[in-house]
Amino acid sequence: MIRIRVKQSVHSSEQYALFISFDYNEEILNIVRAFPERHWLKIYKQWEVPVSSFELVISKLCKYDIELSGRYIEIQRDPVVEVEDFNFKTTPFEHQLESFRYGMTHDRWFLGDEQGLGKTKQAIDIAVAKKQIGYKHCLIICGVNGLKWNWVNEVHTHSDEEAYILGQRIKKRTGEIYIGSSKDKIADLDALGDIEAYFIITNIESLRNDDILAGIQSWIKQEDIGMIVVDEIHKMKDPGSQQGKAFLKLQSKYRIAMTGTPLMNTPLDLFIILKWLGYESHSFYQFKNYYAVMGGYGGYQVVGYKHLDELQEQLDTLMVRRLKEDVLDLPEKIYIDEYVDMTAKQAIIYKEVKAEIKSNIDKLAISPNPLAEMIRMRQATGFTGILSSDVKESAKLDRMEEIVEESVLNNRKVVIFSNWTQMTDAIYDRLLPHQYGIKCITGETADEDRQKVVDAFQNTDMCRVLIGTIGAMGTGLTLTAGTVVIFMDHPWNRALYDQAVDRCHRIGQSNKITIYNIMCKSTIDERVWKLVQRKGEMSDILVDGQLADGKRELIDYLLS
Repeated sequence: MIRIRVKQSVHSSEQYALFISFDYNEEILNIVRAFPERHWLKIYKQWEVPVSSFELVISKLCKYDIELSGRYIEIQRDPVVEVEDFNFKTTPFEHQLESFRYGMTHDRWFLGDEQGLGKTKQAIDIAVAKKQIGYKHCLIICGVNGLKWNWVNEVHTHSDEEAYILGQRIKKRTGEIYIGSSKDKIADLDALGDIEAYFIITNIESLRNDDILAGIQSWIKQEDIGMIVVDEIHKMKDPGSQQGKAFLKLQSKYRIAMTGTPLMNTPLDLFIILKWLGYESHSFYQFKNYYAVMGGYGGYQVVGYKHLDELQEQLDTLMVRRLKEDVLDLPEKIYIDEYVDMTAKQAIIYKEVKAEIKSNIDKLAISPNPLAEMIRMRQATGFTGILSSDVKESAKLDRMEEIVEESVLNNRKVVIFSNWTQMTDAIYDRLLPHQYGIKCITGETADEDRQKVVDAFQNTDMCRVLIGTIGAMGTGLTLTAGTVVIFMDHPWNRALYDQAVDRCHRIGQSNKITIYNIMCKSTIDERVWKLVQRKGEMSDILVDGQLADGKRELIDYLLS
């Protein structure tokens, strides 16, 4: 017999908690130990678990006899809006209906659908349903700054609600909307009651301002903000930073963490997600010591991981994640690795840069960011004009120009990615004479202009080619008009690469996608690409429950 009594909490941050007791049973003990935020109350010989874990506790212990008592009828839970009672503005797919049902019965959860499955629509539908039961505002926090305008458009597409970006102002001369200063954002928070829009949108960086943080906290406390959705939450990695500490203080009643790539490079990136959702009670130091194997010089480096099965089990209790091949009949992706030989002058510059780096290999080995020190080698394979005022050659640009010309002649639109604005500038200059109606999105593109560029690419025949940096164009945008994707270079991270590809391969795409990876033969390009593919294995193992062989090698592989 398992006895569960609901009463005032002792350790939990919530008003009520579940107090669990039972005669010794190792199987039951292991189940209870896996519950998030559980505390052993030695004096009472009971386990305390937050009341928000009620469904989880019952589901895990349902095969045993349970005696439930106490004030469980006073557990404050939102009324459930059934699918049949909700008017969807845009017709949902079946997997989106599943998320709606889940979201109406779970207050804090992780939406980890693969890129392109419509996570934004899912969150908007749930938020609108929450408004029907009395929520006043839903706060959207964008992990990527440029996504704010994308959210505004998605809100208008999938609901009849209004969306307001914190600090937005109107230019008197043109009537255009722009995002003002921190003072403007603070002024909006001081007068939130006068803002009629249900959806309030801001970027994660705004939380670095203490007054903005205090304003949001105040409205959460007064329940004017009852729901928070964090998009691209994987961008939040450092719980010890000013931004990370501020973010963890935003404890609204209802919370959704969203990203299609929950794990970037290590399982440690999950800490801030679990902590914010309230499923991790330990400090980052304790979390790290439990899941990471330390070694290396002084024992301060992460050399491996342990207890990943436990972390996977914890993820399974709070995460909804579907893959495209499981839920959608999307067209296939065709990957083509294009290898080109550098021109003679380009090869000379590459060798000179490589020789210089090797001559400083001792300094490179102790550099806090050795990968950044190798950027010049990568730029040399892209376009020598970035490094030299005299030699301006590129075998990659030559091949890219051919691919684009062929694609446009076959009535296909092209999306081109690079890591650096110097490279996107070179691509633009090379293609400009062809009159493809080229548009660009980089870090220098104003937020209010991004959607205009996307609309021109998506909805007109004038724009045939879209160029952008991976950082600015690789997340949050829908570019389904594009059926050819070209990478002039690769990010260090597989997740960023997949995100960029999925700008085109997502809901709304009905054509096959061809992805070209252009690399200079026998250069750092090849090794980076191999490394990027290998770095995806840890994410697959932990998030999708898959197994993969091999271990990652980082800087040693590149310098060998």
